Amino acid sequence: MTTSLIAVLVIAVGLPLLAWWVARRPYWSRLRPGAEPDPWRDLVRRHGLSAGEAARVATDVPRGLRLPDPRLRRAAVEWARELLDQEQLRLPRNPRTRGVVVVLVIVWATTALGLLVFRIASGEGFDVDWFTVAVWIAAGVWGVRRRRALRRAVQLNDELGRAGSG
Repeated sequence: MTTSLIAVLVIAVGLPLLAWWVARRPYWSRLRPGAEPDPWRDLVRRHGLSAGEAARVATDVPRGLRLPDPRLRRAAVEWARELLDQEQLRLPRNPRTRGVVVVLVIVWATTALGLLVFRIASGEGFDVDWFTVAVWIAAGVWGVRRRRALRRAVQLNDELGRAGSG
């Protein structure tokens, strides 16, 4: 009986004290929810976009369309440039490492394409995983079209660039 009473007392007093002690540790203060950068939220606040305007910018920029309002055009140019920067291929800064990565990617792509051509030419085209080939081709086409649309959105909506070139 005494042992169970002591156990309940330790749990009733000890757990809150332990929770308070752990919460006061310095590593918890470094964790700040919502402190991560959010480029879209910052863009919407910076340009003062309403929900409808933000939705219009979000849908028209990836399509490469021109927006009617100059304020929306400025937001569209900034968002398109942000998306292009996010999707930019990040190669290592070291030139030697960058060269090795580029060479390895070229060798891999050439080998994969050569193997595909060899299998088709040797009559083993039925043995090729055509779904994977189709996925790679679709991903490549989608990436190229998306980048072109984002560049077109920058061209059509950039008033400063057009005013300086005309």
